[in-house]
Amino acid sequence: MDPFKYINSLSLFGTESGYNPGLDRIKSLLDYLGNPHQNLNIIHIAGTNGKGSTAAILERIYREAGYKTALYSSPHFFHFNERIKIKGKACSTYELAEIISEVKKAAEKLKKDCFIEASFFEIVTAIAFKYFKQHEAEIVILETGLGGRLDATNIIEKPLLSLITNISLEHREFLGDTIAEIAAEKAGIIKANSKVITAVSQPEALKVIAAKAKAENSTFISLDEEYQLIKSKGGLKENIITLKRNGISEEYKLSLLGEHQARNTALALLAVNELTLDFEIDRKDITKALNDIYWPGRMEKISEKPLIILDGAHNPAAFKELLKNISHSDSEFNNLHFVLSVLKDKDLDAILDEFIYFNISPEFYLAENNSFRTIKIKDLIASIKAKGFEYQSYNNLIKASQAALKKAELDDLIVAAGSFNTVFEAGIEFMSKNIRGGENE
Repeated sequence: MDPFKYINSLSLFGTESGYNPGLDRIKSLLDYLGNPHQNLNIIHIAGTNGKGSTAAILERIYREAGYKTALYSSPHFFHFNERIKIKGKACSTYELAEIISEVKKAAEKLKKDCFIEASFFEIVTAIAFKYFKQHEAEIVILETGLGGRLDATNIIEKPLLSLITNISLEHREFLGDTIAEIAAEKAGIIKANSKVITAVSQPEALKVIAAKAKAENSTFISLDEEYQLIKSKGGLKENIITLKRNGISEEYKLSLLGEHQARNTALALLAVNELTLDFEIDRKDITKALNDIYWPGRMEKISEKPLIILDGAHNPAAFKELLKNISHSDSEFNNLHFVLSVLKDKDLDAILDEFIYFNISPEFYLAENNSFRTIKIKDLIASIKAKGFEYQSYNNLIKASQAALKKAELDDLIVAAGSFNTVFEAGIEFMSKNIRGGENE
């Protein structure tokens, strides 16, 4: 069978009426499959932004230390198989086809017997658990999809740790209108008699997460209470982070760019420290792992001259971090060329306000991406014009990327951002070209 034909046929939410949260469907599906999620050693990660990077950091550290790691993340960048990895390698299409066949039969039986239709994410989560169990993974890094409390990954019962990276206003139609409400959804991953570590900084969100931990008789650990210093220096070409805990400072070279990655790294290292009795890690493993992480589409540098950065920033909070890094690194480039395409359910006005806040006025290259959720070009242009930015518009992202590359000088910066669809489409075009005087990495 063609595994991707079946996967692509699945409803995003499992129902024609739209988003239908709950754990009943994934529980029933996993019951039919023999509950492969049980007895796995899982670090469960939720958060608005940064959970993918934190997951990648953790996976790389444990893999470097010799453990058989498993990583479940979304969305994928190049290929669907990337969502499900063992020891850093995406699941093979051959094995994927076998497991999908089994999960498909279980899903069809569930629909026939109980009139329950599982969603795309529930099916994929079940596939991941089957794959990890089949490969006898020693430690699983599990990233939530949407929210936490009712996310399909939250079917797990006894995680090693729960991590919450940060909270910002996103998916408000699903998760709530306030920071506190969204924090409550993310805090839903905290289990009884367990431990949660969070990098969340807002007092109202911390209060909610701490209260949930107390209600579950679980240990609550705040990143900012553990570290006296979390600092990044470098810019758009390298990243050196300094962390100080218990009066001891440590410095690492991190392959992931961006000041915000310092907090993700600190969160990951705090998790490693909490699990050190069961999963021993040497400092040399951490040093090498942090220097060798590859996580595409997250402030990824693909060329030096011109400097080209791909970033999956897709909401105001993520754009704030991206633009802060650009602002702090303005001595590294002359002119800024920005290839932009976002999804229609994002707060575009708030995203553009971040450009104004940081006093960044690039030349925009606008287009629709290939997602069915892309914002229409006329709406994108209207918002850009209303904010007074310079722009050019194109029929597709290939032409937009070509135009940016043609106009950019060797000492300029090109950024593509707005969604992972945008980054993928623009990135493929950039990487297919012989960048003038630069390096394709």
